[in-house]
Parts: sequence; C-alpha cells; structure tokens
Amino acid sequence: MAKKAAKEERALPPRARGRKEDFIARFEELVLSGRFSPGDRLPPERDLAESLGASRPVVHAALGELASRGLLRIESRKGVFVSDWKKEGSIEILLSLMSYSGDEISPAFLESMLEMRLLFETETARLAAQRRTGAQMDEIEKVVARERLLEDRQGHGVTLLDYDFHLAVAIASGNEVYPLIMNSMRRIYHRILDRFYADPSVVPEVFRLHRALARAIAEGRAEDASGTMRDILVYGESNLRRILAAAQATPVGGGPR
Repeated sequence: MAKKAAKEERALPPRARGRKEDFIARFEELVLSGRFSPGDRLPPERDLAESLGASRPVVHAALGELASRGLLRIESRKGVFVSDWKKEGSIEILLSLMSYSGDEISPAFLESMLEMRLLFETETARLAAQRRTGAQMDEIEKVVARERLLEDRQGHGVTLLDYDFHLAVAIASGNEVYPLIMNSMRRIYHRILDRFYADPSVVPEVFRLHRALARAIAEGRAEDASGTMRDILVYGESNLRRILAAAQATPVGGGPR
C-alpha cells in the first residue's frame, strides 16, 4: 500500500519550464536527489504546473511519459505516486541516473557510482592490454603526454584530462558498451572530479598511476593493467572521501565548525 500524501503539499522550487522534456528532466532531479521518495503521492497537476512553471497539458503528458519509464504509478481516482525505480525503472531511468547533474548528489548514488567504476573499469583496463590497437595506444599516450605538460594542476583542466584518459582506455578495451557507459556518466563524472581536483596535491600521484597503466597496456600485461586501474580508483575514492568530509566540516564563511 502506498504511503499517504504527507508530502503532497510540499512546496516545490519555482523554475521556468515549458516543454515536456524540460518538465521530465526537472522531475527526475527531484526524485533522484531524494526530494521525492517511492510511495510519495504527487501534488495535483495544477499545483505541479504552477510550481514548475509549465502548462497543465505539458504536465499531464510528462506524467504519462514518466509512468511509462517506471518512475511514476498512476492510479485511477487515487492519484499519481512515485514508484520504486529500482524495481520498476526502465533503461531511461538508468540513463537519467548516469547523466544526473542536479544540485545534490545523494550519498547512496555516489556509493553506487564508485562501486560500479571499480567493477567495470578494472575490466576495461585488462581488456585494453589484450586488445588495444596501435592507434588506440597512441590516443592513450597522447593524453599522458598532455598530463606531463599541464602547468596548472588544479581545476577543470585536470578533470578533462582525467576523463579523456579513462575514456581512451575504455575505447581500447574493444568493448562497444564501455565507452557508452563512460559518456553517459560524463556530466556527473565531471562534477565529482572537479571537487576531487580542487586539491592539487592529488594530481602527481594520479598522473604517475596513469603513466604506469599506460605502460602496462602498451606491454600487454593484462593483470598488471587491471591492478593498476584498481590502484587508481582506490586512491581516488579514499581522497575524494577525505576532500568531501573536509568540505562538509568547513562552513561557507571560513574555518572549521
């Protein structure tokens, strides 16, 4: 039985929206950020339209689309409820999770991202050492060369190089799905790594590990490549947790609480 509408009258942040696709993207943000939970009953369509700056026909069409994706459940004469997308969601919800870049990243979703990367990127590295072509190896080495030349080892420029390196390894694996997963993660990957590389002290070790992985792939050492990728991800995860914890402990105005 669905939860009663304790959150039905919840105020929604205003945002000018019009097209169905914009409303869908905004509503997905509300669910994926935890603003709405499985079982929650939505406010009436007229309230949603007013709160999110959309017309009622747009809201009605968008709710139908979200129901077809498994994000909502429409019950006649009862209302519209948020579904448990882990049980009922379709591939569209997976893509939304991958590309989600709202203001909040839930701790649970961050954990899922880190676990998924550890599972699939260690395999991409192993396969890259076995399958890479000469041209693909050249692309990996070009990124490593750009890392050596980077002068400002802080900020978004480092994030872009990091992404290019991991994407080049995924392409070199020869698996056509892995690069698509990487590209689906691009926006949230950038958001997380921008936080990570705000601390420039992590850059030398990451770049050193990138060079070690490139050598293992070039020499066809599959298990070493997989192990080095694991080292990269474990180092990144431990330092990301440290950086995020420090940021949470420091108020906007200055020193520690």
